[in-house]
Amino acid sequence: MSSGRSFDLTAGVVLSVLGSVLVLLPENIYDLILNLALFIGFFNTIYQLVQYILKKNLSDLLFGLLSLAFVVILSRWQELPEWFIRVMFGTYLLCSAVVTGIQLVLDVEDSYLSRIAGLLFLTAVYGALGFVLLFSPDLDTTILMQLFGIYFVVMGIRFFMNALPGGGKNYHWKRGRRIMLPPAISAILPDWFLKHINETMKKGEPVILHEQKTSRRPQLQVMVHVGPKGFQKIGHISFAYKGVVYSYGNYDSDSFRLNGTIGDGVFFNLAAEDYIPNMLQVEKNTIFEFGILLDADQEQAVEAELAKMRNNSYRWYTKIERSDGYDRFNQFEADYPSRLHYRSGAKMYKFKGGKFRTYWALGDNCAAFTDVVLGALGADVLNIRGIISPGTYLDFLQTEYLRPNSPVVTRTIHTLADGSAISSDAFGNPDRPC
Repeated sequence: MSSGRSFDLTAGVVLSVLGSVLVLLPENIYDLILNLALFIGFFNTIYQLVQYILKKNLSDLLFGLLSLAFVVILSRWQELPEWFIRVMFGTYLLCSAVVTGIQLVLDVEDSYLSRIAGLLFLTAVYGALGFVLLFSPDLDTTILMQLFGIYFVVMGIRFFMNALPGGGKNYHWKRGRRIMLPPAISAILPDWFLKHINETMKKGEPVILHEQKTSRRPQLQVMVHVGPKGFQKIGHISFAYKGVVYSYGNYDSDSFRLNGTIGDGVFFNLAAEDYIPNMLQVEKNTIFEFGILLDADQEQAVEAELAKMRNNSYRWYTKIERSDGYDRFNQFEADYPSRLHYRSGAKMYKFKGGKFRTYWALGDNCAAFTDVVLGALGADVLNIRGIISPGTYLDFLQTEYLRPNSPVVTRTIHTLADGSAISSDAFGNPDRPC
């Protein structure tokens, strides 16, 4: 059994057992957790104070006093953990209501009305639940613990499903609702993968340049990018079909709203042989690439979606194009679309209308754009909120690659760490050198 499947199986068992206990014995578990926290806090207080007496280290005294304060507060106000849980989940739900509410407003602005009812329902439900958690004093601790238990059981089932071998001869994707990782975890997943790869390389452990399950060349590649700083750590996702990359984002700085999280949706296409070196050498990104093998019907489905994009778009010119500033590149270098066009000749397009006319970082984003194509193949990368991130797809593609007869047949890491590509097998089976 691979290390990935072993982890999924272990996580599934732990979460399912813990969730079941929380559902069946919520009050007992809450009291147990509270008593354990008090015991550990008291023991840590004694330990830190003894360390201070022996070593005269002020940090030991500080941590000892903080631990003592924790014990006093928790023993004096035992409802504090419950309050903390309620505030955290209530705040999260209200934030979710804001996210779906913003998407609702943007859809109305763009006259994209096909999902208005669903967004309105989600906004109302998230808002109401968040309000109840934050402002209702009558919500019982037992109910909170049982809700936690149900969530853990659901996540346990999700890990069990990933651990199943799957991938029979007739295995194919089927569009549906997939149990996804929590959004906070999905958001940091690309950066975590990158750090894991870097640590593996620093240790001098062998890695594979490229791995594939078939000699046939996949027609479709999905690429998850990770950068060194800021929002780049959350990642970006694009896809390439028959050697041409399609990437969507908030590239028009003149249209930025809400601190750059909203703007006119822009996509570009570019030969992969030009795109990947530019992302590595200039943008300092690492790319996790997964190749997907298509049959004739699936090729037609992808081409139909691409045709819809072309028919619903018009050419948008970057700042350097509008100013004919090719001989003054340094004046436009800070602008990503201009920089990309200057170095690679990429052509940019905006949407005339519809779903992607307006970009929203937490709604219709680069992952949702990629999902249009993969959704046509039956990929079930959807969660209850319908919001996906690059990390969500990275998790899905990594899981699918491990299935024997999955259409995901190659995986590669493109990085400048050694001037070449390194296979993503580096974080799965590092004992197989290239």
